[in-house]
Amino acid sequence: MSKSKKRVLIVAGIALLLAVTISVCYFIFTKNSKTDLVYDDNATTGIMPGTDIDKRKEELQEMLDRSMIAFSINTSPVFINGTSEGNLLIENPGNNAKLLKISIQINDTEEEVYTSNYLKPGTYIESAKLDKVLEKGTYDATAYFSAYEEETGEYIGKTGAQIAITVQN
Repeated sequence: MSKSKKRVLIVAGIALLLAVTISVCYFIFTKNSKTDLVYDDNATTGIMPGTDIDKRKEELQEMLDRSMIAFSINTSPVFINGTSEGNLLIENPGNNAKLLKISIQINDTEEEVYTSNYLKPGTYIESAKLDKVLEKGTYDATAYFSAYEEETGEYIGKTGAQIAITVQN
């Protein structure tokens, strides 16, 4: 066998060995971490003996209801001019079981242009004037819904919705 053929075989062998090494390293270092989970051998599958399933469901539903804020709003309210009423269509659904207070802020300036008083569950605001006069144009804004306990007034949390306010004149 000639020297050049030996050289080609050695280079090919080294390349093959390098490819195998890279492949092995790839599989070792990128394996799914879920395979590293160690489960407790002492754990039993099922529901704890003596647990009242209906009571547990009620408790979980109460926690879910407390953490969720239901609302409705027109995402593109229109105002004839900066001082007229617009079709906000803000609703606190009857199944919400929370008081809602709404604040609308212009995204660019963070200027608050509308604030409501508390809305009881099952009430709505069809139309309202903004608290600040806006010039003609379309404004990207965020309507923030702050939720409060209906009986105690305790603050629960806040969520928001993107809206586009249009002032026509």
